[in-house]
Amino acid sequence: MKCRNQKVQKQRWARKVYSRYAGSDCRKVSTRKKSFSTRRTKTVTCENSNCVKPNTEKFKLSVSTLSVSPLHPDDRAKVLKFFESIRSFLADPENSDFHGAIVLNLEKVAKVDPSGCASLFSYIEMFQELYPRANIKIKYPNRIRPHAGSTAETIQPNHVFNHLELYKQLGSPKAPLCHTLPPPKLKIWETESFANSDSSLVGQILENVCNKVPNISTSQISKIYKILIEAVNNCPEHAYDETFMRDNGLKYKKTRCLFAIIEGRLVVVVADLGVGIRYTLENGKAKNSWEIFKRFHRFASKNKDFSSRDSECLQGMINIKNVRERNTRHKDFDHRGYGGDDLQNAIKGLKGRLLIMSGKGSLMLDASNPESMDVDPKDFDIGLNGTLISMSIPLTVKE
Repeated sequence: MKCRNQKVQKQRWARKVYSRYAGSDCRKVSTRKKSFSTRRTKTVTCENSNCVKPNTEKFKLSVSTLSVSPLHPDDRAKVLKFFESIRSFLADPENSDFHGAIVLNLEKVAKVDPSGCASLFSYIEMFQELYPRANIKIKYPNRIRPHAGSTAETIQPNHVFNHLELYKQLGSPKAPLCHTLPPPKLKIWETESFANSDSSLVGQILENVCNKVPNISTSQISKIYKILIEAVNNCPEHAYDETFMRDNGLKYKKTRCLFAIIEGRLVVVVADLGVGIRYTLENGKAKNSWEIFKRFHRFASKNKDFSSRDSECLQGMINIKNVRERNTRHKDFDHRGYGGDDLQNAIKGLKGRLLIMSGKGSLMLDASNPESMDVDPKDFDIGLNGTLISMSIPLTVKE
């Protein structure tokens, strides 16, 4: 008897549910059998033989910090491999007809530093320009929860990407609402790219950034502008050598600048995806000076293999000077210097830190104590395409 009552109750419940479902839209169902079945949508057949179904290729970045800095060697290697895997896929002749979505899975990213951010923007811009049929998409980083009891504002990776309009560049909607409201201090991050030397644009960005932080010394801004123009003008002049670009079938020729003020320091990143420092030294205007520099160091250090490491090329770059005459196309710029040597001297005057990376080498100059500047060269197994210069300068207030 009990089983029969349960059966009746189930039948009544089923009729009740069915009647509600059928009553909401009678066109959806015609019989009880079809009421809970999923309706199939008709697949659109392509009559044109050239019509190819869009593909989706996924690439996952498994790092906690998006950075190419030597301060995060493990993350650096994974980030560079990540970019290279995407580039190799798109450049592969077998994928020349690829059209569809390239999904960058950044779910694991918990922190973004300026070097990694500039690299991400540069690569995405290059992919969009060279492979317009590939639709670049990003899988949002997960929301980072602040530590229990912490009152400090947590800058989410999506705060950075939204503020710098990465998602707008990709033509996709913004990240979830909880990620779109950045802390006030993030508003002093700015980035821009350009194909040619654009001193006025860089100067305007620097002015905009510094105006958001009151009481910065005017004399210091002038010094920062000098070192910045040297770095920015060097990239278009050397990074995209016409002969190298033509021989290798390369077309992308943009330089990326990123500005941020972090914990009272102005951080400026200038990045390109060009030929790199080694090629510039061996084939550019400084090749004779570079040969002399190599001979001297091989004799002084009794190291016959000097210059085999990319970090040694970076040492040559910051010590070679007077390879450019003032009657060049940059004569209109009063702040235009003579190369890497000026970068070194300027960072000393600002008591800041200068990081130069190219190929597998990196060189950190710490001029916090100008009387004994610390020079730290390093080499890695994974190389960086082009050159990245990062400056970290302590800001001083007006007297």
